[in-house]
Amino acid sequence: MAEKIEIFHTRILEQIDPAHSAKELIERIVKSALEVEYGAAFALSPGFAKMVSKIADVVVSNPELRRQALSVASVYIDKKMEETRIRKASASVKVLANRSSAELKNE
Repeated sequence: MAEKIEIFHTRILEQIDPAHSAKELIERIVKSALEVEYGAAFALSPGFAKMVSKIADVVVSNPELRRQALSVASVYIDKKMEETRIRKASASVKVLANRSSAELKNE
């Protein structure tokens, strides 16, 4: 069970983007949940995309479900943005460290 949750977290972080519409965010959550639960081959089944779209339509049209789904999406978007900031900061530190090393060698 814990493994499936980790896979779900990873998939969501890969697929979610703040530029997506509410429906797109919800579709990505639904798709990730179904793929993790039933396997990636399930996503290749005829009608899978239509099913995901229908589920997302229901969630979007229900105010409580929409709020909950967008709250989940917000958590993952925040986490993804934080991870991006950390990666950029880490890359900047590496560049500065390399410059410092090069400057020391030139002295």
